[in-house]
Amino acid sequence: MLRKADVLTSLYRSPNQPQGAHRALKYVGAVLLLTLAACSAQKPQPQQPSEPTAQQPSSAAALQRWEAKGKMGVRSPKESGSANLVWQQADRANYRIHLSGPLGAGATSISGSPGGVSLQRGNDPAVFASDPAQLTEQIMGWPLPVSEMFYWVRGLAAPGAVSGQRKNAQGLLQSLQQSGWALEFTGYQSVGPYKLPGKIKASTTNAAGPVSVTLVIKEWSPR
Repeated sequence: MLRKADVLTSLYRSPNQPQGAHRALKYVGAVLLLTLAACSAQKPQPQQPSEPTAQQPSSAAALQRWEAKGKMGVRSPKESGSANLVWQQADRANYRIHLSGPLGAGATSISGSPGGVSLQRGNDPAVFASDPAQLTEQIMGWPLPVSEMFYWVRGLAAPGAVSGQRKNAQGLLQSLQQSGWALEFTGYQSVGPYKLPGKIKASTTNAAGPVSVTLVIKEWSPR
């Protein structure tokens, strides 16, 4: 870029030029001087920092491994009571649900793997099956839909048909009907980046009569 002195020198270097040409050169020189002044006045503007975005709670669907502790209450025609619960979920197909206390008059362990599910009650031999709900109904007299509970316990609808689904203003599941069960979700709590229900009430009716299951989670430990 030419300096101002260079422009002025070039404009007035030849005094014997014709008057018209002299005027034209003076006009061009004035424009160039204005351009140079504008360039020198421009300064780079500092980059404005972007506004921080509010951190949103992570979807509970991202939670695949956990240990949850609480209580489970059951009312059914064949058995009623409550038990302490420890639920260890290693991944989608591997889990262990341990019930201890008055319900069932002893400890009950339900363990799942890709090969199926086993249930052991007290000192009795373990019983194996492919469907946990059928297995618990066969041994305990009431169905426990563990496959769907993998989703329900996180406040999510399980894959498949859903009806009567209702959410609150924050998008948290409040109720739904699925797989023959009517469910209500309350007591949501913050667990790290997740919002998880603290209490789930589920009810259904099987061949023996009405069954209701209440699950209260007192302690979540995502892994």
